[in-house]
Amino acid sequence: MLDDVHDECGIAAVQINQGRSSTEKGLFYLYKLMLNLQNRGQLSAGVTTYNKSRPQLLSTYKDIGSVNEVFKTSDRYKSIELFRRYAGNKGIGHVRYATCGPDDQTGAQPFERIHGRKWKWFSIGFNGQIANYRELRQVLLNKAEYHIVQNVDTEIIQHYLSRILNRSEKQPELSSVFEELSTQFDGAYNIAFINAMGEIVVTRDPNGFRPLNYGALPGAHLVGSESNALDNCGVPETKIKPVEPGKLVYLHDGKMEVKRYTKAGQPSLCMFEYVYFSNVSSNFDDIGVYRSRVRLGQELAKLETEDMTPDHIVVPVPDTAKAAGDAFAYELGIPSKEGLIRNRYVGRTFIEGVSRQDKISNKYSVIRRVVKGKKVLLVDDSLVRGATSRQIVRYIKKEGGAKEVHLRLSCPPIVGPCFYGIDMSTIGELLAPRYMKDPSNFTEINEEVCKRIANDLGADSVIYNTIPGLVRSLKKSESDLCLGCLTSKYPTPHGKKLYQQALKEFKEGKKGKRTYE
Repeated sequence: MLDDVHDECGIAAVQINQGRSSTEKGLFYLYKLMLNLQNRGQLSAGVTTYNKSRPQLLSTYKDIGSVNEVFKTSDRYKSIELFRRYAGNKGIGHVRYATCGPDDQTGAQPFERIHGRKWKWFSIGFNGQIANYRELRQVLLNKAEYHIVQNVDTEIIQHYLSRILNRSEKQPELSSVFEELSTQFDGAYNIAFINAMGEIVVTRDPNGFRPLNYGALPGAHLVGSESNALDNCGVPETKIKPVEPGKLVYLHDGKMEVKRYTKAGQPSLCMFEYVYFSNVSSNFDDIGVYRSRVRLGQELAKLETEDMTPDHIVVPVPDTAKAAGDAFAYELGIPSKEGLIRNRYVGRTFIEGVSRQDKISNKYSVIRRVVKGKKVLLVDDSLVRGATSRQIVRYIKKEGGAKEVHLRLSCPPIVGPCFYGIDMSTIGELLAPRYMKDPSNFTEINEEVCKRIANDLGADSVIYNTIPGLVRSLKKSESDLCLGCLTSKYPTPHGKKLYQQALKEFKEGKKGKRTYE
């Protein structure tokens, strides 16, 4: 993707059945699951493990950085020490990118709440976004006299969980606890929970915005945001199952139960998971992400207006647009070339240059021999803010010597914010609405708007996929998808409310903090 847009998080959970090496294996599998969920967040990583043989029954370790940075795998001795210190036969894990709250260590998860009673001592990790966050926060501040420290929705979830648990002198059924939470929360909320009794609960919200999967190996139960993480831990693909919306996975005493904790709502699967966020090797509710992207490329090819010549080549933006770009090229009968290469070894750095152009040249390399003198059909998955796209187009022309650059996008125009876990929260930050008379009443982008966007980006032309084309590609009915950012029609009451606020601020020219904060 050309624009720096991120999903919030990935979650994982592991239970290893009792055995001589069960405590060592628990953290190892958590680490491996998280390593395969890095596409969902590289800002921070963390785990909470359970080990009944240590005084600290639950122990949490988290830090800023990628999974390997956090677990210090470049230093063998430090890494071994971490794995020994936090060994446990059960645990939850989390990788994060911030869409709410600060970008520093204070927002790293899991969040642990220590208590003297074991069933009130718990830790949680969270994937998604609570759309009614502000209202829930105000209840805590005004009526319950809480002090909010982190200012993130995970902290709000933690407080609401503790309030429910503290009402009873006896441990309540965990499914009933999460059922009560579901009556108060609006939005996307996949939650990984572990308590000092050694019980693990992983829930998927009633609308099923984000993916969640479970599976088993001999002597082990695994849960993860994406199917590829379980697959790469050795769970056979045929044994990996999606958690249905409104259901939870309960792990305890070497057993795994999947049961309903709340009534399922209207399915609202995030279309962006297929287009960009999910790993290309994952399945999202039994639909393969790779095949979806191939079909997106095929649909995009139907809209092509260029008369193909020997000078035309397709260049997919690595890595998420590769499947769509190759399919697009195949349908048009022209070559797909790796004219733009991603530098996979840059990682996170504090010396990446001052300008956006410096960052682009650090992140990508253009192969001049491939693009020089060519008419490049640059295929990307989507166009959100446009700032990075502008620099990429310029980079391919100036440094690569391309004769023309035509931007082709497998996703329709992004016209609305996301209130369910993607880092785009205001209309004003989006590129397409700036050229539309009324983004709230958008149905299909016209040629004039595309010309103006192309001129803004320095591209020779821009073509977006259509919403019907996208729906056909995902093999889901339109009513089963969340298309809020494409249609400005949101599937939950507070999503609709937040959009009206965002639209008002856009019309008034207001800029600043995220709509939901």
